[in-house]
Amino acid sequence: MSARCKPFQAATVKAATAALSGGNPRRRFLVADEVGLGKTVVARDTLAALADRARKFTVYYITSGLKVADQNKVELLRFLDKDAAKHALSGIDRVGLIPFEEKRKGKLRLYAFTPTTSFSRSQRLYGGKAVERAFIKLLLDELYPGLSDDFSQGYIEHGATSGWPWACDEARGKFDNVSGVFKAAYGRALRSEFGTPARETILRAIETSKPGQSLGRMRKALAHAALDSAPPDLVIFDEFQCYRELLSAGADNPLARQLLEGKEGEGPSPILLLSATPYRFYAERWENGTGAAPHVEFFEIIQFLGGAAIRAEAEAQFRRFGDLLHLIGHLPLDSRQSVIDEAQTLKHRLENLLAPLMSRTERPVSTQLGESEPYSVKIEPHDLDVYRHFTDHVSPKLAGSAFAYWLSVPLPAQALSDRYQISRDIDFPATRNVPRLGVTNCFKPPKDGWGSAKLRALNSLVPTEVLALPWVLPSLTWWSPSGPWAKVTQSPKMLIFSRFRATPQSLAALVSLEVERKCVGKDNLPYAAAWKKRHLNPKPNQGPTLALFHPSPFLVRAVDPLDVKPKATIKQIRARARQQIIQSLPASIAPEAPNARSNRRRKPAWAILAAIERAQKAPLAREFNSVQKCWGRVAPKDTTLQTLLKQRLEADEIDWISQWELDALVDMALGAPGVVVGRALYRHLPDLFDFNVQHFAQLVRFCWTRLRTYLDRPVFWSILPGDDATQKYQNASINGCLEAVLDEHFWLRKSKVNADGLIEDLAAALSANVGTFGFKGAKKRDKIRIRCHAAVPFGGTENEAHRQDQDSDEPPPARSEEIRSAFNTPFWPHVLATTSVGQEGLDFHSWCDRLGHWDLCSSPVDLEQREGRVQRFGGLTVRQPLAQKLGEQALAEVRGQASSPWDIISRNADEAFADDETGLSPWWTIKGANLKRHLFALPQSRDIDRFAKLKTQRLLYRLALGQPNQEDLVELLTHDDVDTTRSLQALTLDLSAFSRQKRD
Repeated sequence: MSARCKPFQAATVKAATAALSGGNPRRRFLVADEVGLGKTVVARDTLAALADRARKFTVYYITSGLKVADQNKVELLRFLDKDAAKHALSGIDRVGLIPFEEKRKGKLRLYAFTPTTSFSRSQRLYGGKAVERAFIKLLLDELYPGLSDDFSQGYIEHGATSGWPWACDEARGKFDNVSGVFKAAYGRALRSEFGTPARETILRAIETSKPGQSLGRMRKALAHAALDSAPPDLVIFDEFQCYRELLSAGADNPLARQLLEGKEGEGPSPILLLSATPYRFYAERWENGTGAAPHVEFFEIIQFLGGAAIRAEAEAQFRRFGDLLHLIGHLPLDSRQSVIDEAQTLKHRLENLLAPLMSRTERPVSTQLGESEPYSVKIEPHDLDVYRHFTDHVSPKLAGSAFAYWLSVPLPAQALSDRYQISRDIDFPATRNVPRLGVTNCFKPPKDGWGSAKLRALNSLVPTEVLALPWVLPSLTWWSPSGPWAKVTQSPKMLIFSRFRATPQSLAALVSLEVERKCVGKDNLPYAAAWKKRHLNPKPNQGPTLALFHPSPFLVRAVDPLDVKPKATIKQIRARARQQIIQSLPASIAPEAPNARSNRRRKPAWAILAAIERAQKAPLAREFNSVQKCWGRVAPKDTTLQTLLKQRLEADEIDWISQWELDALVDMALGAPGVVVGRALYRHLPDLFDFNVQHFAQLVRFCWTRLRTYLDRPVFWSILPGDDATQKYQNASINGCLEAVLDEHFWLRKSKVNADGLIEDLAAALSANVGTFGFKGAKKRDKIRIRCHAAVPFGGTENEAHRQDQDSDEPPPARSEEIRSAFNTPFWPHVLATTSVGQEGLDFHSWCDRLGHWDLCSSPVDLEQREGRVQRFGGLTVRQPLAQKLGEQALAEVRGQASSPWDIISRNADEAFADDETGLSPWWTIKGANLKRHLFALPQSRDIDRFAKLKTQRLLYRLALGQPNQEDLVELLTHDDVDTTRSLQALTLDLSAFSRQKRD
């Protein structure tokens, strides 16, 4: 899964480079590749190709938010070495601050801006920083000598007092680097902003306006001068659909207009646009009246890229193409061929017309229309009781909507808050036959799954005992899973889409409640108390707890569970680990007792390990002290932890170990969570134990403050077998293949995060706070708050979820980004429920290959967007068949290398699929990469037929590109005959640069 350009990306790079170099007279190009196909990689290599030809090269990278900019600007410079990339990346975040930069090193400079801070037409005018004003004063006095002497006292200081002399010194240092070209450009910008003669108009503006406003106009002129004196050699608009208005900037946004059009007498800078959704691809009837129609947006983009003449020609050809499609839809099947042939010819003309302007690569759309039947959702008597109870109490005017709410929202009478009109100010009374959640019955078995047919179906699909597990199994197991994982056949991770916002919250809360009920629930245990019991908090003389989460450098380096023969059993792996420990023991410690009596000794494993680590000789003699220091900094005020560290420091020296102690070390080496995490990370970060950097310190902090607190949950304690913490968690790590899980996760994240950031990345994901959802109680203002953990809602949780297990002054519940990051790990949550909020532009594919349509969407585009959240680059759907095909070979090759088998799979996969000329295989598409879809539909429901129709329309909706009334056209072309559908699908425009390269 390398960052090298794949063939389909290389073709796009070639097309973009040609267009931006003059192949398109307007030097503009759109990369509209489908989500997840690596548009940033295309932009990176296009930038590299263009910069290679220039002596100096400046790039403006513009995107909707700084978070996206921070992530992608580093990716754009990956073609440079580390030092060159560091020098090329500017920290300036506004165009007006460019003159303040020190003289750059190297020929390339990349600036990352956002539209709101640099190119907004409604920018607030204010005085800015003192150093900016001091810099402006120097510029004004050089352009108009003595001008600042005419300013009123304190005007240019604008409130700065003691810091003003420093600001002036800083400004003089910056001023020495300013070119004469910039000074002249600033003079022009001032005349344009204030009018002529500039000296008099500036003074008049100062007298007639507030100081901040006139100073703001002078600062505004700095940005114009920077753009005028040194225009960028390339502008990249990323995800520009979020700030589309910038592309049509007028007189009210002169800086943006200057960026697009260039200064007078010179051509504009080349512009590369990146967006998976540059225009709406499809609109239903109801959407046509809500703003610009999709076909109009499409033609506006064409005009921006190619000009008015190209737009006119495109509109004419698309109009004729649409006429032919309508004619095909009305003709009998046996009379269509001649019209299809004409449409095919026109299709090629349109592709050739648009090829110099854009490229869009898409994954092959599955044409397998016949799939398994939707999951059966059966109605039980209590379901109908819930329906009658709900509809009997809502307003008669809204009773028609009650069915949709009842079908979607579990416990609608309690889950729908007053924000919903249908339930506002309504008191739904408790009745005997209707399931009702209360403070006293949380842990009692619910009647028929709380009277929700869909909730019961979900519980059957994802059994509670699987949801209760702390992590999922890897795609590539190193040995056979056992214990609670033995019967797990597929990942419990599921992404569920619903219609109403109350559904994800009610669903997540009730699923999580069922996990707690089966694992920790007791009739005499209050719900609030069930989550408070903790078993892994440190206590004096409890060295085993510390040992569980100690990433021992000795055990990490000494034992490699993959250094065994292929298909080794866990018994054979344990025997090999025993040999490895013996071979790695310091020379001063014998691997066996001096006699049989001594061999009965059973010193605590933590004390044995401490003695071994302290006995290490050069070059590792100082490592024990370095490890102790790292531990000491984790929680310096935690007296219990400091006591345990002192006991570790004072552990008795040993000169031999007994057989029991050696077995305990083997258990720790293969199963202690701290050692397992450390070894998994060591495979990807070889300098983990370089104590001159902070990698090991970060690992220790993660193990103690994140991993320990995550595992110390009552549900896990209940479901994991064992008599004590050591048995439970060491056995779980082995039974659940935790090291293989973490190795796969770290390898996967390396495509997004540098190796030295992997542990912090996982720590951030595991830090998401437990939230709750409040159901209505018996009294009007009562809330019954239920924890969400094994299942969580996504989107809207900031407003409606509250913390249950923390005081009111504690941090708020997890935000959407934190929840998404947590779901994209192999740990909790296992079920994520959302609405259309999670439908577009987000990744949920890392560990999830199951998609649930709780409520069916109405559009084929929405269906594709939903499935696109899971079917993405290197996702679980791809890794599972890859592991099946190449895993055994990788495990054999990795033996003795102390590296990741996934690095070998990645290398071998590129070789095994080298005959795929597009490069889409295997990381985007591969045989066996199947998404598991679940439609929660009642028997005989219309949704079953609608789902089949949507899958057919998904193959056809692209035909509506550039056409008005798109839903009508797609319905006209929709046909039950598979061959007919495929013949029509062949008329879809192929705007991929790779396809054009093949045709040429």
